[in-house]
Amino acid sequence: MNLFTISTSYLSSRLQNSILNIVMMAAGIMLITILLLFGYQTQQRLTADSKGIDGVIGAKGSPLQLVLSTIYHIDIPTGNIDLKTASKIKKHPQIKQAIPISLGDSYKGFRIVGTDPSYIKHFKASFLKGSIWQDSMEAVVGYETAKNANLKLGDHFSGSHGLVQGGEIHGDESYKIVGILKPTKTVLDRLIITSLASVWDIHNHHEDEAHEEDHDHHDHEKEEIEEDREITALLIKYKNRMAAITFPRYINQNTNMQTASPSFEIARLIKLIGVGKDSVILFGSFLIILSLSSMLISLLNSVYQRRYDLAIFRTLGASRKKVFLIVIIEGMIISIIGSLIGLIAGHLAIEMIGNYSYKGAELGLTGFIFLPQIFILWAGILLLCLIICLIPAIRAYKTDIKEMLTHVA
Repeated sequence: MNLFTISTSYLSSRLQNSILNIVMMAAGIMLITILLLFGYQTQQRLTADSKGIDGVIGAKGSPLQLVLSTIYHIDIPTGNIDLKTASKIKKHPQIKQAIPISLGDSYKGFRIVGTDPSYIKHFKASFLKGSIWQDSMEAVVGYETAKNANLKLGDHFSGSHGLVQGGEIHGDESYKIVGILKPTKTVLDRLIITSLASVWDIHNHHEDEAHEEDHDHHDHEKEEIEEDREITALLIKYKNRMAAITFPRYINQNTNMQTASPSFEIARLIKLIGVGKDSVILFGSFLIILSLSSMLISLLNSVYQRRYDLAIFRTLGASRKKVFLIVIIEGMIISIIGSLIGLIAGHLAIEMIGNYSYKGAELGLTGFIFLPQIFILWAGILLLCLIICLIPAIRAYKTDIKEMLTHVA
């Protein structure tokens, strides 16, 4: 019988206690793993989606809400801004680039974004199939959207009012898919992109029909419609650093709009989330420490209860080293099983959140990634377990055969 078999036999003799230690360690590691995976992927996604965007100009309200809704598409917009005013802002000498964004509709939970081709160029996206739109009511879909909504080149679909599923369907108008984008690992993968004209045509469909009935006044009324048109926001890039200081102040003080800084708002969001994150990490660490403490007490009690067995084992020819290793192996079996279960459960939990949670899908969460931090966590816990196991193992190593057998006799 080898040392591993002997150790597993001892563990099975106190099965309930062994399972409790494994469960506590697995729970602690699972919580920390989930937080590490979630934090890493969220930060990566936030960084990738906001790269190259210095500010967002939109309706007054919550700056964070404006950033989340127009850059990351995970919130409701603060309102709309006047197209005529937005056009003037695009020509401002401090603005290098301004990308218009118009929101309001969705399809199967995927947001329909009215914009211009510069939005796709901003993400350096290329086409898997098809090309950019040429006319109104033509759309380009992101890779994840095409896959999850089962959309193909040439398909027609009707959007629904609102940014979540369940809104009123615009059944009288349908989009035609003219392009499918390659994966970019950004928010673009989960969007449906179309022209601003398409969004306006959808929402002004009945007005356009009335205009067509009166051909004589058509041109004049069209100009009036142009004046009334709105967009949700402008994604801007400044020409220099000084503009980042002076331009937002100008917009916020002199217009009925606001300028929000993505970097500032996301830093504030991460700081707010950090409080809850630290609490969960603390709780996970507490479970791991509790598991290690329980394992230490269990092994110490086991060595004390088996001191006669260990003495007999020594008289049969086992060396002090073998007795020492038996205790070490017992503790490491619990540690390895518990840590592996925790790691696997943490990855599976994130994968399920990414697949079955609406917000998880928006963030593109996946459990099938490897983080060096998690490997360091696992290795550190195993090392700590080894150190913990040394205490009862040394006590077993120092067992005096003569004294123990004499005492029993």
